[in-house]
Amino acid sequence: MVGSARHAAHPHRGAVRLALILGALACMACASAAPPPGGPEDKAAPVLVRVTPESAAVNARESAVNFVFDETINDRGTGAQEVSKFFLISPVEGAPSVAWHRSRIDVRPRHGFRENTAYTVTLLPGLSDLRGNVMKTGHSVIFSTGPVIPTLRIEGIVFDWQTERPVPRAFIEAMATDSTVYIAQADSAGHFSVGPLPSGSYLVRGIIDQNGNRALDRSELSDTARVLPPLAQPVELLAILRDTLPARILTVEPADSLTLRVTFDRPLDPAQSIGTGNFRLVRADSSIVALVSVRTARQDADSAKAAVGVREDSLRRADTTTRRAPPVPDSRVTRVGAAAREGTRPSRPPPSPTVTLRLATPLAHATTYRLSASGIVALSGRTAPSDRSFTTRAPPAPKPASDSVTQPPRSTPRAPARPE
Repeated sequence: MVGSARHAAHPHRGAVRLALILGALACMACASAAPPPGGPEDKAAPVLVRVTPESAAVNARESAVNFVFDETINDRGTGAQEVSKFFLISPVEGAPSVAWHRSRIDVRPRHGFRENTAYTVTLLPGLSDLRGNVMKTGHSVIFSTGPVIPTLRIEGIVFDWQTERPVPRAFIEAMATDSTVYIAQADSAGHFSVGPLPSGSYLVRGIIDQNGNRALDRSELSDTARVLPPLAQPVELLAILRDTLPARILTVEPADSLTLRVTFDRPLDPAQSIGTGNFRLVRADSSIVALVSVRTARQDADSAKAAVGVREDSLRRADTTTRRAPPVPDSRVTRVGAAAREGTRPSRPPPSPTVTLRLATPLAHATTYRLSASGIVALSGRTAPSDRSFTTRAPPAPKPASDSVTQPPRSTPRAPARPE
């Protein structure tokens, strides 16, 4: 009886084991977020299907702007992938409030939309779906909680002034006289557009926002300009490291016996005119060394380019022996070259901390000099006198005399003549 009872219990334990295995498999299937096997791999980025309120809407009463996509948006990123970093609300009142609802994202100001105010809410490129497919383009919606939308805008371009290159994704602020701040982000070519704006004067600032915190930090490049829209031409912002200090002489290096290369500790204002009257060079006995000219780094670069052009022109004129048919221009290259030249360099030369002094008389060997500078304007607009002493090198040592004595060349001995 006992054996038969044990035998009867074995099928029951097997059924329990089978039920546990099936339950575990069902739980694993429910926990997996991967797409079902066998289907085509999704490589398409999310598509923005709808935005409410619609652009150009007036008297909008929505509590938030709803961005609806065709699939679930990834909300688990950190740092640059954080969802809230992909939205701008202008005018700005702190960080926006962003709510994620799988395929819908709701965006609003931290304290809600104000009455009778025009807003621009921008979705920046970079959102991704659960498979990591990234949106390459953004979208902006412009609406008003009042009856009208202003038409004024501030447009321009941001340059890294030192490299003379446009800055992609620069952060832009435009502060009105009532301290209302309107914001935007430059595109991949450095161009920006802020608005719509009420009439009035604005202080525009462009920031090369390296850490993405939408604020100017001590080590970041920036520029500001006071504007009054409507503007006849775009605003040009020349971003560079700014401070409030004057420029002082850092080093003085003789390039040769008649040339000094002077380097300041800060870039100089390229708009100023620097001449020999801004410098004074004296020897240790207080006698003055006359200066012939002062040239900036930009003037030296322009002179070098002009010299190259003159040489090339001379070579072309001298080559008159061969007449060749002119090459047929490639229209694609012509268009690309023209597009690259238009609006890709600042209108003002970049600042430099160096100038070159040309002397009237050569520097003496192993002699101490003192160079003084005054009236030199830094980018901060400030100026202060400064000076620096330097000592020229000792004369080169004479070459040692040779110890070898020159011997007269030996004549080759002649063989004795044979007797006849």
